[in-house]
Amino acid sequence: MRLLILINSLDCLGENDAVLSSAFRRIGYEVILGEINTIAADDYRYFTRGVLVPEDAEPYSPGSVAPWTRETYFLDECQLIWVLGSPQARVFRDIWRMLWLASRQTPFVNSVEGLVFLNSKHAMGYLVPKENRAFSYVSNDFSSLWDRYQQAPDQWWVAKPPNSGCGQNVFLLPQNGPNVRTILQCLTGNTVAQSEMDYGGLGGFMADYAILQKFIPEVAQGEKRIIVTCGKVVAWHGRQRHPNDHRSNLTQGGKAVPVDLNANEVALAELIGKNLMAHGINFGALDMAYPYIIEFDLGFPGGLYDTKLVSGVDRSDHVAELIIARFKKHFKS
Repeated sequence: MRLLILINSLDCLGENDAVLSSAFRRIGYEVILGEINTIAADDYRYFTRGVLVPEDAEPYSPGSVAPWTRETYFLDECQLIWVLGSPQARVFRDIWRMLWLASRQTPFVNSVEGLVFLNSKHAMGYLVPKENRAFSYVSNDFSSLWDRYQQAPDQWWVAKPPNSGCGQNVFLLPQNGPNVRTILQCLTGNTVAQSEMDYGGLGGFMADYAILQKFIPEVAQGEKRIIVTCGKVVAWHGRQRHPNDHRSNLTQGGKAVPVDLNANEVALAELIGKNLMAHGINFGALDMAYPYIIEFDLGFPGGLYDTKLVSGVDRSDHVAELIIARFKKHFKS
């Protein structure tokens, strides 16, 4: 059986690329690592540039360069495809459209529809029960966000873009904060200033969307990153924020720590996991400060590798087993 894992770069392997390719090889799969931004078509047969990971390859670490020979691999010659990368902005529409067409013939671990439409903060209200998410207000109009903030002068808020990750541009807005107005203007594209500088808007449409979300005090106690596979919790670790930051993202100085999950946390995570499965998403990560879901990451979520580092337990084989069981009926001999 052949698994194609589509990643960002063969010159800098990600943490999932390392642990998951090793897990599937241990089970006896051929694993190809292909670059998502090189998808192309030969008479409408889609292919990518990639490497076949040797069966006896030594374990490698995140950040490594794939040392094997680059070759061309057709997507329809694989039994399963796993998108663990993100197309660059210039080719975003072309790549996703070609991948959707390829998915008509070959099963994908995570559906193209799910990755395109649900891997966003916009989907929180659709996937997460109301009692398990913070109130949010979404707009690309600065004045409406500013008015909403002013309506609750005793409320702390978080402001952030709906389609970014790794803690980018996530701001904590205190009560009557002196910079709140500026922050909301910045997040929505500084439309007034840009219009003035562009002589009445000749620079084009500038309004960016932003989310104004009620601050959840439970976050101060620490978040938990939970990996769900085929609706089951498979790995988890805690995230402690940097002492000089309100964010707990590991990319922003947060620290992964060992934690336990209680029955309520497992039940909530698996509820969200089953909601995701209904839309073809069989692998993803949730950030939880119970009883709230803070975020989810469906593209190439971190968590498996960090869980191994903090707990000493490698759960990637369990992930591979669940995925194989889920898609076994699709495989060709």
